[in-house]
Amino acid sequence: MSVKFRSKEAFSTENYSLLPFRFTKIDSDRYFLSTDYGEWLSLNSVTLNSLLAKEKITDEEIYFQLKSRHFISTDKTNTQIDLLASKYKTKKSFLENFSQLHIFVLTVRCNNSCVYCQASRKSCQSDHNHFDMSEEVLDKSIELFLSMPSSKLTLEFQGGESTLTMPLIKQAVQRVNESNTDKDIQYVVCTNLCELSDQDLDFLIDNNFSISTSLDGPEELHNHNRKFGRSGAYAPLVENLKKIKVKGAFSQVSALMTTTRQSIEQPKEIIDEYVRQGFRSIFIRELNPYGFAQKYFHKIGYDSATFLRFYEQCLDYIIELNKQGIAFRESYACLILKKLLTPWATGFVDLQSPCGSGFGVTLYNYDGSIYPSDESRMMAETGDKYFRMGSILENTREELFFGPVMQKLAAAGVNDSLPVCSDCAFAPYCGADPVRRYQVTGSIYGHPGKDEFCVKNKSIIQIVVKKLLDADPETKEILLQWGIR
Repeated sequence: MSVKFRSKEAFSTENYSLLPFRFTKIDSDRYFLSTDYGEWLSLNSVTLNSLLAKEKITDEEIYFQLKSRHFISTDKTNTQIDLLASKYKTKKSFLENFSQLHIFVLTVRCNNSCVYCQASRKSCQSDHNHFDMSEEVLDKSIELFLSMPSSKLTLEFQGGESTLTMPLIKQAVQRVNESNTDKDIQYVVCTNLCELSDQDLDFLIDNNFSISTSLDGPEELHNHNRKFGRSGAYAPLVENLKKIKVKGAFSQVSALMTTTRQSIEQPKEIIDEYVRQGFRSIFIRELNPYGFAQKYFHKIGYDSATFLRFYEQCLDYIIELNKQGIAFRESYACLILKKLLTPWATGFVDLQSPCGSGFGVTLYNYDGSIYPSDESRMMAETGDKYFRMGSILENTREELFFGPVMQKLAAAGVNDSLPVCSDCAFAPYCGADPVRRYQVTGSIYGHPGKDEFCVKNKSIIQIVVKKLLDADPETKEILLQWGIR
């Protein structure tokens, strides 16, 4: 059988067709181009204009990058369609498993008093009969949880302070283990680690719980933000972190920080505290406008531009630490880099389209109410039950997951079909958040291109892209490692 080589003309840089892509300007003479399936490239204005006019691309390296990343095609038979469909399917693979993160809010009682509390907590002395989950609600919630189609599920216990109801946590684990025959279950407990007995700590470690706690920075800052009894929450947190280290289980612990106005001037100090405590990553999280955080925003809040400056200062400092041999990552940048550098979905619901609310997350409130996210539950605690899907005691699974709330989220939760978002070059790496947009703007569609959700995400993605494009070899290697690990 003879093999016939293609003619030289088949590799011409002049005869090509454009495939669908978006582009946006990222600085004075550079544009960022992206496709629906996540490929991207940066071009100067001259090359972009030549591309749009379908003129000859004189730089052969750029031409073959455009071709290999499916911005252009010389294939007249449309055989690329199957390949591109496969790429798109891979990017949206998280939809196949439907909701995988299930949050049980066991109580809204809490032993901390935080300036930015989003959950509208109740005192830990409050009546547990009114503010803790009943056994009936727990049993029915577990039944619904285990009926989900995915073979891998995460059961996360939240509050208030979830460990105030340790008997309920133990009961839930026992019932899941007794009922479950074939699913891989990951347990997570969200706790301030301020009031946990050694016995309860052993239970969490022995059952391979991921322990998610809060650390806002150095002692003075953490205590300013989070009160425990008559003092700050820092000392008991650090004491329990030490116990976990002694037990050899520190790898099961992660921490979240919340950026308040008092945090803005301390980027290095916050990161140094994380390194000092033994953490190897930090999630630079902005203040969310729910619960008490909304009420006291005038005292603890800031505008988007201020947060973005703070975020970039943190990112630059973390890169410098890595150059000094200290392995440390910024988690949000890692998620964006994974979306930029790999074909895989991240599993992080805030950067998903269709949105994570409802489609990736289900929340079971202590009173039996079901919500599509923690944020929508927070809104309900302050009186707005717009996103309440129904009740575990009253509604069937079909009524909950095919009801009017999910229909609204489906309509407003796909950035490919939202105005402005559908034309945005950063859309493949971003997500949609109808819940936050409703909270801030009064509309589940928000003001794409202008609202805080859009401004923050676009800006951070652009920051990460430019860091990658402008990186020296050492910085580029660091960022590549963050994206592919």
